[in-house]
Amino acid sequence: MANRLRNGPELAVCVVERQLLAAQVMRLFLQPVDGKVFSFQPGQYLDILHQESRRSFSLAGAPRSDGLLELHIRRIPGNTFTDYVFEELQTSAVLHIAGPFGDFTLRPHSRSGSGPGSSRRRVFLAGGTGFAPIKSFIEHLSLENGCATLANDWLYWGARLPEELYLHALARSWQQRHGLRYVPVVSHLPAGKHWPGRTGWVHEAVMADHPDLASCEVYACGPPAMIKAARTAFLERGLPARFFYTEG
Repeated sequence: MANRLRNGPELAVCVVERQLLAAQVMRLFLQPVDGKVFSFQPGQYLDILHQESRRSFSLAGAPRSDGLLELHIRRIPGNTFTDYVFEELQTSAVLHIAGPFGDFTLRPHSRSGSGPGSSRRRVFLAGGTGFAPIKSFIEHLSLENGCATLANDWLYWGARLPEELYLHALARSWQQRHGLRYVPVVSHLPAGKHWPGRTGWVHEAVMADHPDLASCEVYACGPPAMIKAARTAFLERGLPARFFYTEG
């Protein structure tokens, strides 16, 4: 989430469902009222207008036929808006949104190599609730776009603790159904706690699996420190700068 200044058409939406996905992550489903349609591309974000401020959140699902909009909201200590979402916001409440905004969208899949059909490996990198726009990409590719397989695509999702991988089962289902290579990474595993997956920094897991990134393209969303570290390290490993896509 960020507080970005943008202008755009405003739309009233109704909160139709709230789901606590983790101790500090709330999922909201919003429905435009009066039959209005909110059109967007996977990866874009919207602003929620609340008490004369604007709060930006990535859309966490591909466009749906029923028009529902999905958001993943992380609670930030001392933040009045996220306190409101967790403590006061009720289903049937009406919010006002603006958007969509942003150019963090899927590009036509790039081709590389000398043989026919060779393709650039696509790596999705998420940190925390940076999973939201990555989810929208994968849903678009696997469902909306009729893609039978994502076997050439990788998803790395980093969090401090295992329970912060708040849709871990969903990501695993993409691996089972579509061949997506899913790698969850935990950075702050408590002593004595069992975790069968990878540990450490998520961008370092990418480099361990892909020592040469020259033939990859990366879509990254998460904390600024993660994005900065990943961009620097990946370019040093041969990733062309034009193939590192992120918000902002």
